[in-house]
Amino acid sequence: MKLQLAFSRDELITFAGQWLPLKLLLGDPSKEERFLQLTDPSAIELVPGAGLRIACRAQIRWPVLGISIPITARSLSVLLSPSIEQVEGQPALAFRLKIEHAGLSGVPARLDGTVTDAINRALSERVKPTWNFGKTLTRSIPMPAILATTAAIDLQVQSGAVEVSREAFTFQLTLGAEAPRRVGVHPVP
Repeated sequence: MKLQLAFSRDELITFAGQWLPLKLLLGDPSKEERFLQLTDPSAIELVPGAGLRIACRAQIRWPVLGISIPITARSLSVLLSPSIEQVEGQPALAFRLKIEHAGLSGVPARLDGTVTDAINRALSERVKPTWNFGKTLTRSIPMPAILATTAAIDLQVQSGAVEVSREAFTFQLTLGAEAPRRVGVHPVP
């Protein structure tokens, strides 16, 4: 059995607009010495086969040559990419965030790429929202005693898939279902 959820481009743009500005702590959360804060979205679009691209401004605090200075990005492009991964032996929906382009102010041009690469490494290590839908949706639902022959309905998530087109983000999962019989109870012939 297949279940499919589709989020339209407009729904995703509205949703993304609700969670911006977004501050990502990339170091010790108690110190806020390293962070990326996304603000002022100028464009939000679905990129087929890739994910949700957000063009925005950003504030960055990242140590450069041992000095933690605030950096402003007048233009920044980030990509939020979905994928299906295995977590605890179950399929899970994971999202990765990556800076595609950053126009950093106040940073020498030779360090621009170095800072962006360091932030992307921190993002890949620390920022990966994941929903273990296999664990969440694999369930045994007990049936009431009035259903004399059926003990439960067992749902088992088998797989999942994601697709990004210009018009929608689609998440599909495949479930197996079984209806185990109650022990010692047989239907009347």
